[in-house]
Amino acid sequence: MALPKIDQPTYQYTLPISKLDITFRPFLVKEEKLLLIGKEADVKAQLNAMKQVLSNVIIEPEELNVAELTSTDIEMLFIQLRSKSVQNIVNLQYRDTEDQEIYKFNINLDELAPTLDPNHNNEVVLDDKYTVVLKDPTLGMMTKIGLGLDSNEPSTEDIFKLVAGCLVKVYDDKEVYDDFTSKEALEFFKGLDVKRFEKLQEFFNTLPKLTYTLKYKNKNDNDRTIELNGLADFF
Repeated sequence: MALPKIDQPTYQYTLPISKLDITFRPFLVKEEKLLLIGKEADVKAQLNAMKQVLSNVIIEPEELNVAELTSTDIEMLFIQLRSKSVQNIVNLQYRDTEDQEIYKFNINLDELAPTLDPNHNNEVVLDDKYTVVLKDPTLGMMTKIGLGLDSNEPSTEDIFKLVAGCLVKVYDDKEVYDDFTSKEALEFFKGLDVKRFEKLQEFFNTLPKLTYTLKYKNKNDNDRTIELNGLADFF
Protein backbone atom coordinates (compact mmCIF):
# COMPACT_ATOMS: atom_id res chain seq x y z
CA MET A 1 0.00 0.00 0.00
CA ALA A 2 1.26 3.47 -0.89
CA LEU A 3 2.09 5.96 1.85
CA PRO A 4 -0.79 8.24 2.91
CA LYS A 5 -0.91 11.88 1.89
CA ILE A 6 -1.13 14.09 4.96
CA ASP A 7 -3.64 16.92 4.71
CA GLN A 8 -2.49 20.35 5.85
CA PRO A 9 -4.66 22.77 7.85
CA THR A 10 -5.61 26.08 6.27
CA TYR A 11 -5.73 29.54 7.80
CA GLN A 12 -7.26 32.90 6.90
CA TYR A 13 -5.61 36.29 7.15
CA THR A 14 -6.60 39.75 5.89
CA LEU A 15 -3.65 41.70 4.56
CA PRO A 16 -3.39 44.99 6.49
CA ILE A 17 -2.65 47.29 3.53
CA SER A 18 -4.47 45.85 0.51
CA LYS A 19 -7.26 44.36 2.71
CA LEU A 20 -7.16 41.17 0.62
CA ASP A 21 -8.48 38.03 2.33
CA ILE A 22 -5.87 35.28 2.09
CA THR A 23 -6.25 31.55 2.67
CA PHE A 24 -2.96 29.74 3.16
CA ARG A 25 -1.43 26.52 4.45
CA PRO A 26 1.73 26.10 6.59
CA PHE A 27 5.02 25.79 4.73
CA LEU A 28 6.50 22.31 4.33
CA VAL A 29 9.97 21.11 5.33
CA LYS A 30 11.22 21.45 1.74
CA GLU A 31 9.94 25.04 1.63
CA GLU A 32 11.59 25.88 4.94
CA LYS A 33 14.84 24.59 3.46
CA LEU A 34 14.34 26.89 0.47
CA LEU A 35 13.98 29.86 2.84
CA LEU A 36 17.11 28.90 4.77
CA ILE A 37 19.14 28.59 1.57
CA GLY A 38 17.80 31.95 0.38
CA LYS A 39 18.70 33.57 3.70
CA GLU A 40 22.36 32.75 3.11
CA ALA A 41 22.33 34.12 -0.45
CA ASP A 42 22.16 37.67 -1.84
CA VAL A 43 19.16 39.98 -1.46
CA LYS A 44 17.56 39.07 -4.79
CA ALA A 45 17.80 35.35 -4.02
CA GLN A 46 16.24 35.94 -0.58
CA LEU A 47 13.30 37.79 -2.09
CA ASN A 48 12.84 35.19 -4.82
CA ALA A 49 12.81 32.41 -2.19
CA MET A 50 10.21 34.30 -0.17
CA LYS A 51 8.10 34.90 -3.28
CA GLN A 52 8.29 31.22 -4.26
CA VAL A 53 7.26 29.95 -0.83
CA LEU A 54 4.39 32.43 -0.49
CA SER A 55 3.15 31.52 -3.98
CA ASN A 56 3.21 27.84 -2.96
CA VAL A 57 1.31 28.21 0.31
CA ILE A 58 -1.40 30.66 -0.76
CA ILE A 59 -4.56 28.77 -1.68
CA GLU A 60 -6.89 31.70 -2.30
CA PRO A 61 -7.11 33.98 -4.21
CA GLU A 62 -5.92 31.47 -6.80
CA GLU A 63 -4.72 34.08 -9.31
CA LEU A 64 -2.92 36.26 -6.77
CA ASN A 65 0.43 37.59 -7.99
CA VAL A 66 2.57 37.79 -4.86
CA ALA A 67 5.01 40.16 -6.57
CA GLU A 68 2.28 42.82 -6.73
CA LEU A 69 1.73 42.90 -2.95
CA THR A 70 3.23 45.77 -0.98
CA SER A 71 6.34 45.06 1.05
CA THR A 72 4.39 45.55 4.31
CA ASP A 73 1.69 43.08 3.28
CA ILE A 74 4.44 40.60 2.40
CA GLU A 75 6.14 41.02 5.78
CA MET A 76 2.90 40.60 7.72
CA LEU A 77 1.84 37.58 5.66
CA PHE A 78 5.24 36.01 6.25
CA ILE A 79 4.89 36.66 10.00
CA GLN A 80 1.56 34.81 9.94
CA LEU A 81 3.04 32.00 7.89
CA ARG A 82 5.90 31.57 10.38
CA SER A 83 3.42 31.63 13.28
CA LYS A 84 1.22 28.89 11.81
CA SER A 85 4.04 26.76 10.37
CA VAL A 86 6.42 26.68 13.35
CA GLN A 87 5.05 28.48 16.41
CA ASN A 88 3.71 31.91 17.26
CA ILE A 89 6.34 32.68 19.93
CA VAL A 90 9.79 33.89 18.84
CA ASN A 91 12.65 33.94 21.35
CA LEU A 92 15.13 36.78 20.97
CA GLN A 93 18.09 37.91 23.01
CA TYR A 94 20.10 41.11 23.00
CA ARG A 95 23.18 42.33 24.85
CA ASP A 96 22.58 45.57 26.70
CA THR A 97 25.14 48.20 25.65
CA GLU A 98 25.17 49.74 29.12
CA ASP A 99 25.66 46.79 31.50
CA GLN A 100 26.79 44.25 28.85
CA GLU A 101 24.28 41.68 30.13
CA ILE A 102 22.22 39.51 27.78
CA TYR A 103 18.44 39.89 28.06
CA LYS A 104 15.92 37.43 26.63
CA PHE A 105 12.53 38.28 25.17
CA ASN A 106 9.50 36.34 23.95
CA ILE A 107 7.44 37.91 21.15
CA ASN A 108 3.99 36.69 20.16
CA LEU A 109 3.88 36.97 16.37
CA ASP A 110 0.09 36.96 16.38
CA GLU A 111 0.11 40.27 18.24
CA LEU A 112 2.21 42.12 15.66
CA ALA A 113 0.67 44.78 13.45
CA PRO A 114 2.21 47.33 11.09
CA THR A 115 2.71 50.92 12.22
CA LEU A 116 0.53 53.19 10.09
CA ASP A 117 1.34 56.89 9.77
CA PRO A 118 -1.82 59.04 9.43
CA ASN A 119 0.22 61.55 7.39
CA HIS A 120 1.03 59.03 4.66
CA ASN A 121 -0.30 60.35 1.35
CA ASN A 122 0.14 58.88 -2.12
CA GLU A 123 -0.11 62.33 -3.69
CA VAL A 124 2.94 64.56 -3.31
CA VAL A 125 2.66 68.22 -4.27
CA LEU A 126 6.01 69.18 -5.80
CA ASP A 127 5.20 72.87 -6.31
CA ASP A 128 2.32 75.14 -7.28
CA LYS A 129 2.08 73.40 -10.67
CA TYR A 130 2.89 69.66 -10.47
CA THR A 131 1.61 66.87 -8.25
CA VAL A 132 3.12 63.37 -8.26
CA VAL A 133 1.04 60.24 -7.53
CA LEU A 134 3.00 57.29 -6.12
CA LYS A 135 2.16 53.70 -5.14
CA ASP A 136 3.65 51.82 -2.21
CA PRO A 137 6.68 49.64 -3.08
CA THR A 138 5.86 46.03 -4.01
CA LEU A 139 7.81 42.80 -3.63
CA GLY A 140 8.32 42.64 -7.39
CA MET A 141 9.73 46.15 -7.41
CA MET A 142 12.14 45.41 -4.56
CA THR A 143 13.28 42.19 -6.26
CA LYS A 144 13.93 43.96 -9.55
CA ILE A 145 16.08 46.58 -7.84
CA GLY A 146 17.76 44.03 -5.57
CA LEU A 147 16.70 45.92 -2.46
CA GLY A 148 15.78 44.05 0.73
CA LEU A 149 12.40 44.59 2.39
CA ASP A 150 14.14 46.16 5.38
CA SER A 151 17.20 47.72 3.74
CA ASN A 152 18.36 50.57 5.94
CA GLU A 153 21.06 52.10 3.77
CA PRO A 154 20.16 51.83 0.06
CA SER A 155 22.49 53.47 -2.44
CA THR A 156 21.54 56.73 -4.14
CA GLU A 157 20.94 54.89 -7.41
CA ASP A 158 18.68 52.36 -5.65
CA ILE A 159 16.67 55.22 -4.16
CA PHE A 160 16.12 56.74 -7.60
CA LYS A 161 15.09 53.36 -9.03
CA LEU A 162 12.67 52.80 -6.16
CA VAL A 163 11.02 56.20 -6.57
CA ALA A 164 10.79 55.70 -10.33
CA GLY A 165 9.21 52.28 -9.83
CA CYS A 166 6.57 53.79 -7.53
CA LEU A 167 5.51 56.48 -10.00
CA VAL A 168 1.90 56.23 -11.16
CA LYS A 169 1.47 59.63 -12.81
CA VAL A 170 2.22 63.33 -12.69
CA TYR A 171 -0.50 65.89 -13.22
CA ASP A 172 -1.12 69.64 -13.32
CA ASP A 173 -4.30 71.66 -13.76
CA LYS A 174 -4.41 70.87 -17.49
CA GLU A 175 -2.67 67.55 -18.20
CA VAL A 176 -2.16 64.07 -16.78
CA TYR A 177 1.24 62.56 -17.57
CA ASP A 178 0.88 58.79 -17.24
CA ASP A 179 2.48 57.48 -20.44
CA PHE A 180 6.17 56.94 -19.66
CA THR A 181 8.89 54.30 -19.59
CA SER A 182 10.94 53.26 -16.56
CA LYS A 183 13.90 55.14 -18.03
CA GLU A 184 11.84 58.31 -18.46
CA ALA A 185 10.58 58.06 -14.87
CA LEU A 186 14.16 57.69 -13.64
CA GLU A 187 15.29 60.72 -15.64
CA PHE A 188 12.34 62.75 -14.37
CA PHE A 189 13.25 62.22 -10.72
CA LYS A 190 16.97 62.71 -11.30
CA GLY A 191 16.11 66.06 -12.85
CA LEU A 192 14.39 67.38 -9.73
CA ASP A 193 16.08 69.91 -7.47
CA VAL A 194 16.84 69.00 -3.86
CA LYS A 195 13.86 70.87 -2.41
CA ARG A 196 11.32 69.03 -4.58
CA PHE A 197 12.99 65.66 -4.06
CA GLU A 198 12.86 66.09 -0.29
CA LYS A 199 9.07 66.31 -0.57
CA LEU A 200 9.09 62.83 -2.14
CA GLN A 201 11.14 61.48 0.76
CA GLU A 202 8.25 62.24 3.10
CA PHE A 203 6.17 59.68 1.19
CA PHE A 204 8.75 56.96 1.90
CA ASN A 205 9.37 58.09 5.48
CA THR A 206 5.67 57.61 6.28
CA LEU A 207 5.18 54.22 4.59
CA PRO A 208 3.60 51.48 6.76
CA LYS A 209 6.30 49.69 8.74
CA LEU A 210 6.68 46.50 10.72
CA THR A 211 7.97 47.74 14.07
CA TYR A 212 7.94 46.58 17.68
CA THR A 213 9.40 48.06 20.87
CA LEU A 214 11.01 45.88 23.54
CA LYS A 215 11.02 47.48 26.98
CA TYR A 216 12.98 46.28 29.99
CA LYS A 217 14.96 47.41 33.03
CA ASN A 218 18.64 46.52 33.12
CA LYS A 219 20.75 45.60 36.13
CA ASN A 220 21.61 49.24 36.69
CA ASP A 221 17.88 49.79 37.25
CA ASN A 222 17.63 51.91 34.10
CA ASP A 223 14.67 51.70 31.72
CA ARG A 224 15.81 50.50 28.32
CA THR A 225 14.16 50.05 24.90
CA ILE A 226 15.07 48.17 21.74
CA GLU A 227 13.37 49.05 18.46
CA LEU A 228 12.74 46.16 16.06
CA ASN A 229 12.29 47.22 12.46
CA GLY A 230 11.52 44.93 9.57
CA LEU A 231 11.17 41.19 9.15
CA ALA A 232 14.82 40.30 9.76
CA ASP A 233 14.74 41.68 13.33
CA PHE A 234 12.17 39.06 14.36
CA PHE A 235 14.12 35.98 13.24
